[in-house]
Amino acid sequence: MTNENYLYLSYFAAAAIGVLGAVATALVLRRRHREAAGGEAAGGLGRLLRRAFPAWLILAALLGFMSVTYFDCGHKTYPSIVGDRAHLVCKTQEQASEMAYYLAAALVAYGFVMMLSLCARARKSAR
Repeated sequence: MTNENYLYLSYFAAAAIGVLGAVATALVLRRRHREAAGGEAAGGLGRLLRRAFPAWLILAALLGFMSVTYFDCGHKTYPSIVGDRAHLVCKTQEQASEMAYYLAAALVAYGFVMMLSLCARARKSAR
């Protein structure tokens, strides 16, 4: 396999794996998330949060994927990037790492929003 073919294959495979990881995360958390954001007391915000959850995770994975650049001090042109297989492997690993990091950050941020939503719902029902 040539370096250029490896670049194409690894680039799209990394994106697909990141999106599949986000979808798998959404599926694993789906039931608990539906219980937390569901119910009549949640209203429109709960429905919005439930529907936005999978898209939020996919967007986070794709943002992590796109945050990695192949250009650096030693690789300023396309031929120099394609010519260095170790650089391609390193960038593919960096993309996987960044997608996982962005996915984790998205889950934490989304958990914080859910916590605020649940606190507001608890205060509303306590009145």
